[in-house]
Amino acid sequence: MIVSLQVRRLKWRRVSPLDARAPTIVLLFVAFVLRSINLTGESLWRDEVDSVRFALEPLGDIFSRFTATGFNGPLYHLILRGWLALAGVNDFALRYLSVVCGVVLVALTYVLGRRMFGARAALIASWLAAVAPVLVWYSGEGKMYSLQPMLLALALYALLRATASSPRHKCQPFVWWGTFTVVTSLSFYIHVLSPLFLPVAMLFFVARRPTSRQQWVGGAIALALLTLPYVPLLAWQAPVLMRGGSIGHHFYPLNQIFWTLASHWLFGVDGRAPLLWPVPDTSVLLVRQVVLVFSLALIVFGLLTTVRGAKSAAVAVESLSMSVATLGWMILPALLIFVISLRMPLFLPRYVLWSAPAFYLLVGLGLDRLFAEGRVGRVAARAGFALVSAVSLAGVVAQIAFPIRPDLRSAVAYVLQHGRPGDMIVFQIPYAQHSFAYYAGRFGASPTQFQLVEAPFTNYGMPPEDVARTMAALVAPASRVWLFETEAAMWDRRGLVRSWFDEALRLLDRKAFRGVEVGLYRQARSSRAG
Repeated sequence: MIVSLQVRRLKWRRVSPLDARAPTIVLLFVAFVLRSINLTGESLWRDEVDSVRFALEPLGDIFSRFTATGFNGPLYHLILRGWLALAGVNDFALRYLSVVCGVVLVALTYVLGRRMFGARAALIASWLAAVAPVLVWYSGEGKMYSLQPMLLALALYALLRATASSPRHKCQPFVWWGTFTVVTSLSFYIHVLSPLFLPVAMLFFVARRPTSRQQWVGGAIALALLTLPYVPLLAWQAPVLMRGGSIGHHFYPLNQIFWTLASHWLFGVDGRAPLLWPVPDTSVLLVRQVVLVFSLALIVFGLLTTVRGAKSAAVAVESLSMSVATLGWMILPALLIFVISLRMPLFLPRYVLWSAPAFYLLVGLGLDRLFAEGRVGRVAARAGFALVSAVSLAGVVAQIAFPIRPDLRSAVAYVLQHGRPGDMIVFQIPYAQHSFAYYAGRFGASPTQFQLVEAPFTNYGMPPEDVARTMAALVAPASRVWLFETEAAMWDRRGLVRSWFDEALRLLDRKAFRGVEVGLYRQARSSRAG
């Protein structure tokens, strides 16, 4: 009797939901900690300040941008407006919304992987997503690059649920098709390149055959409905694409696009990872190439062995189809951006960040299949898992230990501490005045106590004598003038404005911060008199 009760207890413990979900809960906790531990360690950069500015503009201005040419992410700013109204306007609140979306993305990676490849592959993939330095980075940035991947992963999950065999209720597929349609439509106005998700969605729909064949009506209706919210975007996107030309992005060859994406997905945004100590760049490159080749080998191994051990031919075909579709999710968006870039260069790694979960899912599949290859396979899988995890964590550490964003917060605090009412501040680049106004407000000061002036744009060959004449006229009303420089080469590659300051005015003080320099100058009496 006692033995029987103990056996029953053991059986109950094996199927306990809490025990089954414990690893997932742990990795979600790790994901949250990594994304929030250094949330305010760096100040906002200009794009994040823009997020706050646009979110706090009048509602009419926000809604007008839903159809405005070239404007990206109006729905994100509308959502952010509501979020900041609840959480307050500060660095932490702005970025915490991205943290929440980033953790949800890790959870969605797990449920997608479980549905496509099984529990173990899903757990490995979601762990890799949890510690992925690039996902950690954008989960700590006040932009849409955490929300957009989350929405597209949710849309893909809804598609898989809509095309599942044997639904519990007859209306269930239509509920999931509705979810797919709504979430995908929202993503169009979160980021302008979200429509690149549609070919990936169609690829997964085809991969779900024969069950998706039963849902072709729902799929056709969903696709038709998706054209409606895209029409306002297409109205301005099509002419811009047909016109072609440059909008400020560099052209990347296809091989460089794939290398850049793989490097970001594995090592993060810091170029020193995974070797954090001073070493030649060639050593870092060599290690990156070795780890990348190993990761690609895992992906190929997973694709080649995905049907092994399948219970039936139908299961084998479905597993292979899901693997190929996930491969398409990983590479198809980059291919499409390359094709667009032939007409208009448009590639930045964050524009296809929503493809990164596919990479982790395929690496997770490869490690899962390696675990199934006996004792030698298990040893190799553990070593591979440890290697990829260590590389990812090194990337996270590098992003914290070697800050990248300009330290605008400290620079503004310094000017406020040493400045006087009536001082003139010349901004190079001019856009930095928005960051100055934001942080001045956070410190309880008003930027209106200063004279804010924009430095001239000189990169189209403005002669030095024109720069001198323009600057002399700009600073004439003030005796004390600050030069506030950040990303100055974007506006003044030759450094003509700084040279004029050093030659024409007397330097009183100069302070350098990460990515920012501020200098205080006084005009000579003769200069002011002239």
